[in-house]
Amino acid sequence: MHEKTSREERVPVLIVGGGLVGLSTALFLAHHGVKALVLEKHEGTSIHPRARGFHVRTIELFRSTCAREEIERVGGVPSRFEGGGQLVALTLAGPVYSWMPAAPAAQSSTLSPCPHVYLGQDRLEPILLRAAREQQAEVRFSHELKEFTQDAEGVSARVLDRATGEAYTVRADYLVAADGVRSFVREALGIRQQGRGSLGHNVSTLFHADLSPVRKEHPFVFALLKHPEAGGVLVPTDVKDRWSYTTKLDAPRETPADFTEERWTRLIRLATGLPELVPTLLGTFPWEAAERVAERFSSGRVFLAGDAAHQMPPTGGHGANTGIQDAGNLAWKLAAVLKGHAGPSLLETYDSERRPVAAATANQATLLSLRLMKRDAPPEDDGAVSAQVIIFGYGYGSDEPLPKKLSLSGEPGTRAPHVWLASGESPLSTIDLFGASFVLLAGERSWLEASRALSERTGVPLHAHLVDGWQGAYGVGSSGASLIRPDGMVAARWGEASGDAERLLSEALAAATRRG
Repeated sequence: MHEKTSREERVPVLIVGGGLVGLSTALFLAHHGVKALVLEKHEGTSIHPRARGFHVRTIELFRSTCAREEIERVGGVPSRFEGGGQLVALTLAGPVYSWMPAAPAAQSSTLSPCPHVYLGQDRLEPILLRAAREQQAEVRFSHELKEFTQDAEGVSARVLDRATGEAYTVRADYLVAADGVRSFVREALGIRQQGRGSLGHNVSTLFHADLSPVRKEHPFVFALLKHPEAGGVLVPTDVKDRWSYTTKLDAPRETPADFTEERWTRLIRLATGLPELVPTLLGTFPWEAAERVAERFSSGRVFLAGDAAHQMPPTGGHGANTGIQDAGNLAWKLAAVLKGHAGPSLLETYDSERRPVAAATANQATLLSLRLMKRDAPPEDDGAVSAQVIIFGYGYGSDEPLPKKLSLSGEPGTRAPHVWLASGESPLSTIDLFGASFVLLAGERSWLEASRALSERTGVPLHAHLVDGWQGAYGVGSSGASLIRPDGMVAARWGEASGDAERLLSEALAAATRRG
């Protein structure tokens, strides 16, 4: 395409990729007062509900943003999913080999005030897009990154407007690559990947059909079908009578184009056991199940997030959730550095914190996949941990990013526990206090005075709350305190009040922000 006259623009953060992770990064940055420019080479948001479930910890990160209300309202688990289970059968019509109730989503009012959200990616992305734009983030579809360079002061990117053919330059302080498993940015940086590699190629279709005749006796939220000609996985989506069916793609001997409407109809009829079914097909989506994690998540002023940084099988639904949590970790750090509230070396902690967690999570997703498919099935002592450990228990700065058992005790480097606090007529969670700045939970007034003086002296936003009832869950005494980062992770804690509270807070905040 012929490129027209170029122009040059200036932004604090350039985000490449306008999917779940790119839009989440833009929203989190905007929430912290930093405007980002998002480039997405496709014409719009996803039309396929690739990711369908969003864990409680992910929803906690959205809780303080303007997207919270719509995400929780629209993503409530439909009543038709209640009582569903995991079905293994020849076809939906039988014979049934096994059925067991689905494990409840890893959520509880004792662990979080947030719900598990069952919302297709095709429905969540527009919510994030509207929220990001509402907060003044700019998102451009049909705009593609063609090349970039970086120096000590920033990143220069050449961008092509695919609709007009115009090329222009964007100069940014930092670049975030959220451009997927085939990340152009990652490959341009020469960053290699580690892990088990490919676990197989698949192809999915989205279709509308009434499957109630074969779903009554064994309602399912996940069906593994063993028909020799139409084996695969069938799952309901968050839209009534809309289904996702996945089967193997024999690459490279066949391509997605080989899955014609006639072939899909035949496969769906075989898999469902409904020979007269006339499904309405909504599209084909090829994908690879794989475990790959980038050797590093950053290079100078460029950062990898989401699938660009880590690819994992869909079992457990951890891929998109891990990516959004990357965004939550990176966004507050970029904002703090750009605003002068943190030292530049704070950005080095993005790799050291997120990469071990992502690698451990990818390993867990692979173990789940191998067990489900019973291919090279691992032994029972393979190191698999519970879903709650993966969702709530990950930690930073430890040799064990995923502990064997869940322990939410307010340890620095772990997620701050949820505790219901007395607050007038409406219950308030500690989680509701986090997300906009550093937060100090205090059991004694001297901590408040120290935090106020420290914030005024340093300019670092620090909001202190004098409350009771949270101390036991956070492992401190009645007059103790706990310092929480903007992403809801514990930065430091003190068992009891101290006569030198301002010094203790100053040292902890300096360590958490890498200020000299």
